[in-house]
Amino acid sequence: MLELLKELVSIKSISGFESEIRGYIEEKVDEIGFKAKADDVGNLIIEGSSDLWFVTHMDTVPIKSEFRYDGEFAYGTGVCDAKGCIAAIIDSLTKIDELRLNFAFFVDEEEGGTGSEHFSKNYLGRAVVMEPTDMEIAERQFGSAEVILRFRGDAAHGAYWDKGLNAIDEAIKFAMELRKRGFKFSIQKIEGGSDEYLIPDDCAMRLSFVFDERIDKDVFVKNFDKENLEFEISEFYEPIECDRIRELEIFVKEKTVMISWTDAYNLKKNGWAVTIWGPGELINCHTAKEKVRIKDIERASEIISRVNDAVEER
Repeated sequence: MLELLKELVSIKSISGFESEIRGYIEEKVDEIGFKAKADDVGNLIIEGSSDLWFVTHMDTVPIKSEFRYDGEFAYGTGVCDAKGCIAAIIDSLTKIDELRLNFAFFVDEEEGGTGSEHFSKNYLGRAVVMEPTDMEIAERQFGSAEVILRFRGDAAHGAYWDKGLNAIDEAIKFAMELRKRGFKFSIQKIEGGSDEYLIPDDCAMRLSFVFDERIDKDVFVKNFDKENLEFEISEFYEPIECDRIRELEIFVKEKTVMISWTDAYNLKKNGWAVTIWGPGELINCHTAKEKVRIKDIERASEIISRVNDAVEER
C-alpha cells in the first residue's frame, strides 16, 4: 500500500493535468484484471453489475510538499486529497473476484468540478464520494460561497494616519462586522496598498463562506450592499443532505459532516443518492502538512471489497 501511494503521489496531477495519473490507474486496473475506460472529459470509469459507485478525484492543488513516511503517516500533496482514496480503490480490486461495484475517478474537482458534472449527467445511481472524513460517513455537506470584494477609499499622504479613507482599514472592519453577524468564513486573500507612502484607496479581499444551514442567495447578497464597495459572488452552493448507503453502513457506524464542497454536490443535484466517506482528515489538506494514516487506507480498501460482496446486482 505504501509503495502504491508513493507512486501515485509522485505523479504530478494538478487540475487540468490528469492524463499521466489516469494512464497509471488504467494500467494498474488492467494488470489486476479489470477494464477501465476514459469518457469525453477525461474521467476514468470502471463498470460493475450494481447501481453503487465509489468515486473520487485524480487532481490535486499545486504541490506544497513531497512524499515522505514516518512509520504511521504518509505526507505530501495529494496523499490524502484524494490519492489515498485512489490507492484504497486500486488495492480493493485485488481482493475482488466478481466485480459488482462501479468506480469513477474524476478530473477537475479542485477547480470547476467539470468531471463530476459531466459524469452525473451521463450515469445515474448511488455513490460513495471518497474524500477525507476520518473514516466516518457524512450525513450532510455544508453549503459554501466565495465572494470577491473591492473597497474604494480616499488616498492621502501616508503621514496622515487619520485622514483620507483607508481601503485596507475598511476591508478589515467589514470582515469583523460580518463575523459579528454570525457568518463563518475565512479571509483567503487580501491585496491593497503599495510601496508608496500614502493612505491606500483600493483593497481587494476574497472571502470563503461555509453555511451549516440553507440560506437564500438574495438575502445573502444584501450583506454586501455598502457604499464604496463592489463585489462579485463567484461561487454559491447550498448545503446537501446525504443519503443512507446501507451496504457501507454495515461496516461503518460513525457519522460526521463534510464542511467543504465535494463532487457529491454535482451528483446530488443531478438525481444521485450520495454520501461522503474516506481515509484521512480534511484539516491539513491543501497545506504542506497534508497527511494520511496508511492503516486507514488499508482499512478503506478492505471495507470497499466487503461492500462489493454485500451489494446486489441490478
